[in-house]
Amino acid sequence: MIRLPRAAVWAIAIFLGVAFVAVGMSKVGGASATRWAERFQQWGYPAHAEKVVGLFEILGGLGVLMPGWRRAASLALGALMIGALGTHALHAEFPRVVPPLVLGGLASLMYLSHDRER
Repeated sequence: MIRLPRAAVWAIAIFLGVAFVAVGMSKVGGASATRWAERFQQWGYPAHAEKVVGLFEILGGLGVLMPGWRRAASLALGALMIGALGTHALHAEFPRVVPPLVLGGLASLMYLSHDRER
């Protein structure tokens, strides 16, 4: 376990929460949902996979904000980011590897951290 100050844990949690809820919402609905659907189709995923991923991102983003759910949510978000890394690497979209690396790294740090709230 990594011991982080409470303020650092909350800063990472808020950042991850905002980032994942925003990106998840863009996959579930709105003007950008169509573009996400096209991307997922080009990558070979089944119809509506972007909505499932978006829903998990929203739930994970909300989960990291709740101390009792933080570790499970960060583990799920880390797994999603591994999938994103694999997808982008497989399709030679190397500039798109950076966001999943950063977000996945922060999710991993969140999973491994042990703040003083417990």
